[in-house]
Amino acid sequence: MNIAYSQNSPKEFLNGSWAFKIDPYSQGEKSGWQNENLNTASWDTMKVPGNWDLVNEYAEYAGDAWYSRTFTLEKSTENKQIRLVFESVYNDSKVWINGKFVGENHFGYLPFHFDISNFVKFGQENRITVLANNVFRKGAFWSWGGIRRPVWLEITPTTRIEFQHIDAIPDLKKGTANVHLKIVTSNVSNEPKKIRFNINITRENNIVAQGQLEATIPAKTLKHEVKWTHNLSKSQVALWHFDFPNLYESTISISENTKVLHSISDRFGIRKLEIEGLQLKLNGESIRPVGFNLVPEDRFTGNTLPFERIKEDVDLMKSLGATMSRLSHVTLPKEYLDYLDEKGILVIEEVGLWGKDAWVDPNHPMPKQWLQRIVEYHYNHPSVVGWSLGNEIGKEIDNPKVKEYMKSAVEMSKKLDPNRLAIYPSHTAHKNPDDAIVYSDLATINLYGGWGNGVNKTWELHKKPIFATEFGNVLNDEDLNLGVIPIEKMMNSMRDKDYVLGASIWTFNDYRSTYHGVSGWKTPPSQNRAWGVVNTFRNKKRGFFDLQKEFAPIRNLKFSDIDKINGKANIAVQPRNKLDLPANVLRNFKLEWSLIDENFNEVMLGNKTIKIIHPGDLAFTIPVKWDSNKNSKGLKVVFVDPQGYKVLEETVYFNKPNQPKIEKIYTSGKAFRVLFEKEKGTTEHFIKYKQGDSIYTSEKTINDFIEIEDAKLKDNSPINFQLFAINNVGESDTSETKIIRFNENELPPIIWNVKRVEDDVFVNYSVSPYDYLYEVEYGTEPNVYTNKLTTKVKGVLNIPNISKEKDVYFRMRTIKQWGFASEWTQEFFSKNNKP
Repeated sequence: MNIAYSQNSPKEFLNGSWAFKIDPYSQGEKSGWQNENLNTASWDTMKVPGNWDLVNEYAEYAGDAWYSRTFTLEKSTENKQIRLVFESVYNDSKVWINGKFVGENHFGYLPFHFDISNFVKFGQENRITVLANNVFRKGAFWSWGGIRRPVWLEITPTTRIEFQHIDAIPDLKKGTANVHLKIVTSNVSNEPKKIRFNINITRENNIVAQGQLEATIPAKTLKHEVKWTHNLSKSQVALWHFDFPNLYESTISISENTKVLHSISDRFGIRKLEIEGLQLKLNGESIRPVGFNLVPEDRFTGNTLPFERIKEDVDLMKSLGATMSRLSHVTLPKEYLDYLDEKGILVIEEVGLWGKDAWVDPNHPMPKQWLQRIVEYHYNHPSVVGWSLGNEIGKEIDNPKVKEYMKSAVEMSKKLDPNRLAIYPSHTAHKNPDDAIVYSDLATINLYGGWGNGVNKTWELHKKPIFATEFGNVLNDEDLNLGVIPIEKMMNSMRDKDYVLGASIWTFNDYRSTYHGVSGWKTPPSQNRAWGVVNTFRNKKRGFFDLQKEFAPIRNLKFSDIDKINGKANIAVQPRNKLDLPANVLRNFKLEWSLIDENFNEVMLGNKTIKIIHPGDLAFTIPVKWDSNKNSKGLKVVFVDPQGYKVLEETVYFNKPNQPKIEKIYTSGKAFRVLFEKEKGTTEHFIKYKQGDSIYTSEKTINDFIEIEDAKLKDNSPINFQLFAINNVGESDTSETKIIRFNENELPPIIWNVKRVEDDVFVNYSVSPYDYLYEVEYGTEPNVYTNKLTTKVKGVLNIPNISKEKDVYFRMRTIKQWGFASEWTQEFFSKNNKP
């Protein structure tokens, strides 16, 4: 087995539909399911890349599962090297070609490959069989099973490039940079090969450096190194920064005589991250960054991480001001880090040890292999600034060899990559003066409650600059309106301390889990573990908007001195304090302001680029004007970073909202739910309800429904209610008064979201502990339901095998544990996937 794979080699992808069969009793290998002549006609099918947990029938399955398919290689490839490349199989896997065992892998988040040149038949059908097992688990997140990332055949000459490692070190005083390449090649032929290396360094498709090398690669050599160094002049250097992620590309080709054998390309950035006293410096300038932890998954693509998932998550985090984090406990694929390189977030990749762990041992081979592989695989990414060597493993009663392990792991990390940080996120450093954090470049700590006291104690005990790799409180809620976190309180407790350099919240997104935990940490019955500021479908909770204000690169942004009659106002901007979190020098950020017209469209009024803002600068204002004769509804201002991300915004309306419209009412024996259409120009809604002489007011909501369950209400008396909309001006006129009574009905589940993925429709819904199962009726025309689905799957179900050409209409209900069915939901619609 080997770990690297070329980005530029001819590939024959093996993605698509594979034969699939679960093996809960682990009898498949004994029964010959790996054999070449295997008949899979009775097997199910499974998408690759994919997770079997996305299929209702296998949503809870853990254990062995088999994949099989055939492929054909042309005879013209007979003298080539044939590699079978898996970007990821979770977690443990074995691979057979034509019934012959090829190899195995036990790192579910890492790529691997096998040379199958001697296993395949050319010009004939070949069978590939994979046994995957997802029982392995670390942490509180879901063990998504299957061939989760793409699979392909890589066809190359027998002499090829394995990988290149690029060190691009700037001289900040001179403005120049040294680029060092280590190029590793292999030659599996029986003859030595005299090879010429052609090197091209480009930026924005312009060549900035070229070079040539010659070397003879001995026969049967798996790794042969050559090195090349070049100094870039000041005019050729554009530093990589999270606001200005300038990228270069190094393209290497090898040739024999005049024939090009193989080439690879890798992007890189020129940047320098260093700790200087109590300052974290990027390219010589102090930064005080903030960011997120993230569980890289959702409930409709699992952890397969298609580019759409990567892009949406990174874009959302950038809009929330993210600049640095230990982003994930699991290793991220190259495609993810490529996008982080492009958009600019500093991340620390992790060897996934957690809690009580037998791998916390300096002599255990698995963490060493994990570290070696992620360093080799992710070496060139400028977004990667460090290696985390384990998480929350500091309790010596659980891990008696933690200090020996951490000392050896840091030493290994520095040997493999001396230019990046080596850290250990600890949850014991603020209590233990002899904590293993002594070996970490930073005091990276995880804090849940007592945040200010935690950083203070850590500083007192260790006198090291601190980065909070995780901080949080308790679970919030998957209900978007209740998804609130005390972010201002948490951040303020860590601000204005010179020894606290940055912080990264747990976590960006909700994620699937069955982790029980203590009070406040218990996963709800939906299996959606609600730590995030977005839910598993990436809907924004209340906490999203609160956190955006706290993580924004400026302290405050608002309109002042609004004069609607004369059409003028001021935009007031408050920069961050010097020891704030975050606190960074801002260059070429932009203010954009718009008028909200009578149809609630935004009409651009103007913009201004602000050349530079330093932490500690004084507040300033910018005057704005508009045509007051126009029937406008309000003003909006946005603070935009150099890449166009809107990192803070403020909207003011000139008029109260229109009267809201109630769409549907559900009632039960002790609660009622009101569905309504959200009015434009509205920020929240609430209900006033009355029974007898008693008048009550609901909590305000950002949802499109309000559910009232109030113990003060009597069972048999009528309830009158009205719906109101709110914005910064005030309350709307009341809606029409409605009268209801409690009855024997059961409320249907709340449909949080619907997502179309190829030929599947995923439905995200609320779950009660009293639910027994769920029914969905669906069809391809409104109110015509020709199909029915019954499932016990919690939180998200899959309506499968829907033609991409067809719209889908459905409704849903729950069967309670006492046998009664709820009312049906209103009809929902999912649009077709026609190009």
